[in-house]
Amino acid sequence: MKGKLSKPDTGKKRVEEIPGQSNQCFMLKLETSVSDPGKTANLGLSDIINVQAIKPLMEDFYKLTHIPIGINDLNGNVLVSVGWQDICIRFHRAHPEACKHCIESDVELSSGVTPGEFKLYRCKNNMWDIVTPIMISGKHVGYVFGGQFFFEDEPVDYELFLSHARKYGFNEEEYIAALKKVPRLSREAVNTGMGFFMTFASMLSQLSYSNIKLAQSLEERDAVVNALRESEKRERIRSEELKAVLDAVPVAVFIAHDPQVLQITGNRLSCEWLRVPSGTNFSKSAPEGERPGMFELFKNGVKIPPEKMPSQMAAAGMEINDCELDILFADGEIRHVLGNARPLHDEQGNLRGSVSAFIDITERNRAEEVLKKEHNNLEKIVGERTVELEKAYNSLKESEKRLAEAQRMAHIGSYDWNIKTDEEYWSDEIYRIFGLDNEFELNHNIFLKYIHPEDLDRVSHAINEALRGKPYNIDYRIILPDGKERVVYSQGGVIFDEENTPIRMRGVIQDITEHKKAEENLTRIEVARKKEIHHRIKNNLQVISSLLDLQAEKFNNREYVKDSEIIEAFRESQDRVTSIALIHEELHEGRGDDALNFSQYLQRLLQNLFQAYRFGNTEICLKLDVEENIFFGMDTAVPLGMIINELVSNSLKYAFLDRETGEIRIKLFSEEEKNETGNKDVKDVLSERSPRYTLIVSDNGTGIPENIDLENSDTLGLQLVNILVDQLDGTVELKRDHGTEFIINLEIHDS
Repeated sequence: MKGKLSKPDTGKKRVEEIPGQSNQCFMLKLETSVSDPGKTANLGLSDIINVQAIKPLMEDFYKLTHIPIGINDLNGNVLVSVGWQDICIRFHRAHPEACKHCIESDVELSSGVTPGEFKLYRCKNNMWDIVTPIMISGKHVGYVFGGQFFFEDEPVDYELFLSHARKYGFNEEEYIAALKKVPRLSREAVNTGMGFFMTFASMLSQLSYSNIKLAQSLEERDAVVNALRESEKRERIRSEELKAVLDAVPVAVFIAHDPQVLQITGNRLSCEWLRVPSGTNFSKSAPEGERPGMFELFKNGVKIPPEKMPSQMAAAGMEINDCELDILFADGEIRHVLGNARPLHDEQGNLRGSVSAFIDITERNRAEEVLKKEHNNLEKIVGERTVELEKAYNSLKESEKRLAEAQRMAHIGSYDWNIKTDEEYWSDEIYRIFGLDNEFELNHNIFLKYIHPEDLDRVSHAINEALRGKPYNIDYRIILPDGKERVVYSQGGVIFDEENTPIRMRGVIQDITEHKKAEENLTRIEVARKKEIHHRIKNNLQVISSLLDLQAEKFNNREYVKDSEIIEAFRESQDRVTSIALIHEELHEGRGDDALNFSQYLQRLLQNLFQAYRFGNTEICLKLDVEENIFFGMDTAVPLGMIINELVSNSLKYAFLDRETGEIRIKLFSEEEKNETGNKDVKDVLSERSPRYTLIVSDNGTGIPENIDLENSDTLGLQLVNILVDQLDGTVELKRDHGTEFIINLEIHDS
């Protein structure tokens, strides 16, 4: 029966052929499992034992004892089995319900077994099993099972197994045949086998624990190796980065690699400075024959021994700051450098060398020398300029005092109006002119409040025009805080920015009150003087007229000259004198200036002429069409009055002989449209009028004979008209269509 139980050499050849490969795969799997510390506590039995390695041992055991053996985890899973019977494999574990009994037996019936002991129990499928636990680091991870046997001293209940066959639908013959193959063991053999099981379980525990520790050690070793590799990689990268940084910075860096400073190397710039290839030893403390001879170090003109050099002193533990040195090269060139040096320590704090960094200040020193010279020169210039400025300042203060005094004496002050801020600055004299204290706060609106209400619009208009770029000069009245009035003259100019926007207005204000009063007094005196002159001229002309009248009367009493041309000549001369006298009379009675209201004068002149030449019953009417308030100066009024006198008197004497009625027409007008005079000053009226006028004198009488040539007339009157028209730069035209019509165009020059 024992020989029929199993085939103990199954798979042995394959296991022997690849034991090394199996063990490598197992260790790789185990290392993978323990690589994550969080998973180590959750390792299962299948993760810990090498099934392929222990299966040959289990097969040898079965070959000797014929006791079926297996290793199960805590979930009832069979990890490895040797000698298991067909009744179990083909029937019990092949049927779901029967398999359920197998697993329940493995898990439930085997629980509670103390480590180092075993348990013998009958499974739910009525065969004997033996179990002992597998422990790893005090943790229960699985079982070693022996079983699927009967004791040789107990009968087998075939009826019970037949009922199982019928219950689960097994083939009874095959099932009973498999039952008969189940081993029948003595109790002594079972006890011996159980000793092996416990030893085997203990061995599995120890080997598994060792495997875990070994895997963890290998994993830790690999982690350390990887960390070292990463550290080396990072250090290599850092070293490369540091080298790149040191080569990139515009600073010469020197590194002493030992406390004795036997070797000093530097970055790219340091090699360029000292004119040597990279890696050259710069140390002056190096052994004889290795010391560099291409340069020497000096401080304040004194050569520095090696032990006093910055790298050596820092390697001895000193911190060197702002060390300024001179590097003297073999060719005589000197480089001035400035830098610091610091000691380097190892992990234990021991000195291991030094690092120093220097910059080239050669050009800076040269620039400082130049700047020093320039500074000295500048100080000299500043001193001289300061003296000049003090003189200029004193002169300016003196000029300001003189200006203020001159402004006070001339009653002229200056102002500055900031248009953007509406702030206004006044000199002291303007404050005095306006009767205000110097502390009075000003702005443009406050200034406008002191202007006389009747002048405010005119001043505002003038300022607005100035802001458009027009000149600004104006007289206006101001009202002082005490109610007094003053007359001031203001002149100024506007400053514009680059966008042609007004930003400031500056100018002067002069108190001309007394000047205005003096002007008014002089005007009154001049008016009185002119009136007196006109009055005397008028009186003298009237005396002449009276003398002419007396002389004419004297000739008139003589019969042989009663109707002669002599009397007529006296009368015409008297009319001419009268026309001139009327002008002076009008000027005497007028405003007192040299401007004559020609409209009023013309009416009086014509009235006198009509009174002087009224004949018999002839009715002669006058039609006068003259603009009102025409003002002419003496140079125009006298010749123009005499022209009208000659033409009208000629019409009165000759145009209406042997006629009962007649009409004389006089028209005087400017060629441009009439200007409104209102209450304007006479000078303003004259300046606004057009300088060209037209005078038309006509009548509806018999007319001037065709044989009389106006330009070559032999009569004194027409000759006088031509002369006076030429005097006025005018032209005269004669028309004979319906009576007589003289058209005279004049250009007026006086005002």
